[in-house]
Amino acid sequence: MGAMHDVSRNSESPCVAVIGGATAGAEVSARLADRGATVVVFEQNPRPFGKIEDGLPRWHVNLRNKEYATIREKLSREGVHFVPNTKIGRDIDFPELVETWGFSAVVLANGAWNDRSLPIEGIDAYIDKGLVYQNPFIIAFNHEDEPGYDGRRYEYPDDAIVVGGGLASIDVAKVLMLETTRARLADRSIDVSIEDLEVKGIPKILAGFDLAFEDLGLAGCTIFYRRDIADMPLSEIPEGATPERAEKVRAGRRKILDKAMTKFRFKMEPLCAPDAALVENDRLVGIRFRRTRIENGRVQMEDETFERRGSCIFSSIGSIPEAISGIEMKGELFDF
Repeated sequence: MGAMHDVSRNSESPCVAVIGGATAGAEVSARLADRGATVVVFEQNPRPFGKIEDGLPRWHVNLRNKEYATIREKLSREGVHFVPNTKIGRDIDFPELVETWGFSAVVLANGAWNDRSLPIEGIDAYIDKGLVYQNPFIIAFNHEDEPGYDGRRYEYPDDAIVVGGGLASIDVAKVLMLETTRARLADRSIDVSIEDLEVKGIPKILAGFDLAFEDLGLAGCTIFYRRDIADMPLSEIPEGATPERAEKVRAGRRKILDKAMTKFRFKMEPLCAPDAALVENDRLVGIRFRRTRIENGRVQMEDETFERRGSCIFSSIGSIPEAISGIEMKGELFDF
């Protein structure tokens, strides 16, 4: 890596560093290379697939393979040079990369891998003591059955609390419901794959064995969301949409969620936000929630509170970028 000059296609073409080789990094690299630039892609992992590999639950086989092929093709373009296992801020100093390596530009495409902390003071003291964050949970779910996997493993408890409100929180709820259902079926000597359960849905699979969900004795998990169900970002409201069009999208969001709840048997509690931790014997056992209302599109807190206990609390309230020395932060985000 000491001879950056050797990768230039000619002395006049720009040479651009791209940090991150997954969907965004591959896309920008291909576009730059197609316009004559030489591109060096620095990727912290051995493979360039990012959250396509580790953020999508493993049942997305066809989508994952399609995205893998797209990323491979873009990073194979003439003029693109892929450098794996190289983390900026750890293996290469960011200010040095920008100021002394001779690149025309540095593009940040490193994604957001850090879970946003659940907004309760001191809550992270209970990680792995009743609190689990989405990113490591989904990574473990995706890889735990692979030969040689030696990473963190998680249990799949019944009656869990999921705090969130986007597609990622639904994925967490689905993992919990699919795994707990599969375990109860295994108790009856019935072997069903996660993939079959996800494609056909829990009620349909159970009906094939003359069972109903109630026969399994599962409480199921519940998603707690600070906004209304129709505010869940399950489909986009087009920019400049009329009020009628916007309401149609919101109605569509309700239908999407209703279908998911019916197919995977999780529950939903909207219009509530985490307010305090319920702790017993140094373990998180539940959350006190505060009721909310939506006013002019903003979440407003009400005086009413209520408590919910669960076997485990899964936080899925979004991901933020990991801080890189040399880039100023504005709160949770890069400041530029």
